[in-house]
Amino acid sequence: MEYFRELFYTFVIFFIAYLIFKNDIFKLLSKSGIIEKDFTGCYILKYPKYAELHNKDLIYKINIEDFFNLNPKLIGKIKIIDRPEVDGTKVGAVKEEMEERKRIKNKFQSK
Repeated sequence: MEYFRELFYTFVIFFIAYLIFKNDIFKLLSKSGIIEKDFTGCYILKYPKYAELHNKDLIYKINIEDFFNLNPKLIGKIKIIDRPEVDGTKVGAVKEEMEERKRIKNKFQSK
């Protein structure tokens, strides 16, 4: 009976190790949902109707007042960029907004 227990534990350990290395779980955990400690790559794009927190290639829609009420130590550490609302009646307005977002993203990634 001891043989089966050892065989079972060995199989479970190898199965878990296979899942970790196959799916690269540690890499996923290191990139997900944790705000950078020095806040160099974090910024907030503030539009008239909503705001977006950009962090490590992830975008979160937030309410700025609630965000800073819950995290008062972050005031002044995260750069807030005011952006105008995208005008849907102008030709190329969305393309210009996407180019501006790429420029801002490159600016903060290079720091």
